[in-house]
Amino acid sequence: MNAAQVADPAHAAAELNDALTKLESALLAPVVSGELESWARTVQEATSGLSQRLPGYLNAVLHPQYAEIAKSDSELLTRVQQLIAEDQNLILEQDRFEKRVNDFVKRASQIKKDESQTTTERGKLEQEGIDLVLRIKRQRAAADTWLGEANYRDRGPVD
Repeated sequence: MNAAQVADPAHAAAELNDALTKLESALLAPVVSGELESWARTVQEATSGLSQRLPGYLNAVLHPQYAEIAKSDSELLTRVQQLIAEDQNLILEQDRFEKRVNDFVKRASQIKKDESQTTTERGKLEQEGIDLVLRIKRQRAAADTWLGEANYRDRGPVD
């Protein structure tokens, strides 16, 4: 991926969509007996893809939207600050999740016979991943909503 592609909002959005879909699919795939390590590595690969694409998406797509919201409607500055804070939280959460996935991969590679001992841990990991995907999607929807509000809100008679 070159610098022009990272700066291109459409490309950044498409890359993020692809990464979210891959992670969601990896997390939701059932674990076949004897395939825990393979499942964990697939989740790890998808998680890595998301962590590579999320910052570029925030910088290329959402941050310019926030600037436009602030420029178009100063009454929404508080919302912009909330969106920026959530971006920072998403990056931190993405990093934490990636570390948990990496730890799980190590654990899964050591367990050969009794994969059932990781069932609870795997379930928590799946839920954390799905929650992260939903938070990112929610953030995108919030940014789109506030951008639309900033550009199209009827403010009544303005002098």
